[in-house]
Amino acid sequence: MNRSLGLLGILAVSTAWGQEQPGTKWSERFPDVAARIRRLDQRLNSKEELIRQKVLTELTYFQSRQSKVYPPFFRALLKDASADVRGEAVHKLWEHGVFLTRKELPESFKVHFVGEFRWQQPMELDRVRLMAQDQDSKGGWAIHALGIVGDADSAPLARNLLASKNVFTRFSAAVALIQLGEKKDGINALTLIRRAQDDVTGYYRYRSAEVLYRLGDRDAIVTLIDEMDSNMKGGYASGPLEILEDLTGEYFLTAAEWRKWWETQKEKKP
Repeated sequence: MNRSLGLLGILAVSTAWGQEQPGTKWSERFPDVAARIRRLDQRLNSKEELIRQKVLTELTYFQSRQSKVYPPFFRALLKDASADVRGEAVHKLWEHGVFLTRKELPESFKVHFVGEFRWQQPMELDRVRLMAQDQDSKGGWAIHALGIVGDADSAPLARNLLASKNVFTRFSAAVALIQLGEKKDGINALTLIRRAQDDVTGYYRYRSAEVLYRLGDRDAIVTLIDEMDSNMKGGYASGPLEILEDLTGEYFLTAAEWRKWWETQKEKKP
């Protein structure tokens, strides 16, 4: 037997997962995640991608943001064999304000509406750029994907999508502009979305505020507090409250308490 071929065979088996080899002690590497997810090692070492994918869903279902715990774990999942799992990991990092460099990105990952995006292939970029001409949600997901991979040629497409009647698409275009180096235009667009009246649930108003806060605009916290107040009066679960806690490390039950705290903080230097 050719020893070099034998070695290649072993390597092929060991890297077929596209991640750490089966048997990885995830619970030792990420004890805080293991404290939240039962049987973490068994589930992430499963050959069934749906089982691995559900770990992400379960982890973020009740607490979508945890900037000190989640991002390192999501980064480890960028090597998963499944494009769906890799895509979820990329998206969760993006939600935490972690914009990956091209060197950090996996060769392909799944994006809603776009499918598996093999972004290093010119034909794939052309395909997604064509999708980004759509003014509806399809265009929003396409520009989201192009922003993630830093496709500078897509900046004009992102600007065009700022005129969309779909608030999700406008939000995706605004964040993409920031990722594509057009920070001023992106921030201006997010500032407008903070006050968007066509955002029925207020979701993109407070998501815009979150992104702006992470970029250094501390006054954006006011929108998060306002949306928290609105959500609670409407009887909804409070996404803004989770984000406020994550961004500040503080926790108050009511918007009034948050406003009182903010009055004591806004004059302080960050």
